[in-house]
Amino acid sequence: MNRIQKIIIKKMSVGYKQSEVSQYLKEREISPNSVSMIEKELKKLRKESGAHNMVHLFVLLSKKGYL
Repeated sequence: MNRIQKIIIKKMSVGYKQSEVSQYLKEREISPNSVSMIEKELKKLRKESGAHNMVHLFVLLSKKGYL
């Protein structure tokens, strides 16, 4: 899991929306930071972990200790 993916997961796990994660990244001048990029990274994480949806992804990541 790369740095951007870790930030996305951490923020979404505490209730941030994708648009709020994007704004968080922009405020800290971290790029890429678009909502589209966030969607692509989440899709990539779901595929890599074998998750069927976002809830399943967060359960799997929690079990692996990322949350």
